[in-house]
Amino acid sequence: MWHVLHAAPNGEPQVCKFLGLNGIEAYAPRFAAPPRTKPGSVRDRQHRSVFPGYVFFKLNDGFAHWDLIRWAPGVRRMLQVDGAPGTVDDIIVDHIRRRLASRALTPTRDTFRKGQPVVIESGPLRMMDAIFDGRLDAGARVQVLVSLLGRPLAVGVDPAILKTSG
Repeated sequence: MWHVLHAAPNGEPQVCKFLGLNGIEAYAPRFAAPPRTKPGSVRDRQHRSVFPGYVFFKLNDGFAHWDLIRWAPGVRRMLQVDGAPGTVDDIIVDHIRRRLASRALTPTRDTFRKGQPVVIESGPLRMMDAIFDGRLDAGARVQVLVSLLGRPLAVGVDPAILKTSG
């Protein structure tokens, strides 16, 4: 059986490393990097957690050092059910691993139509209204039209930072 920890923001790698160094199997599922991402690049180092802020961990029978886990660096709390550590069945975690390995599990994104009004949620053009124009390089980026200086300007952005307007 697996148990679940709530980690500090972007603290999943730190928690997994600490638990691993102490002989505890830990798993924080992550989506694969987008296509054509260079290893070690800024884009490659981005956190793409399937469950942001959560880490699964598995213990051997007879484990008694719960304080090691509760007070591990980056751990906020352990998920509990009726005062006991909550559990997740092995089948569920194995299924998540298989889906991620086969790339059958991908981040959900809105599907946009050409000409649809959208809002840019982050980055230098944050909160700007735009018009969806089309997909670029196999869906990893999209093109939107932003009105700057009275004329439309084509800009390539990550579709994850867009939301539908309205």
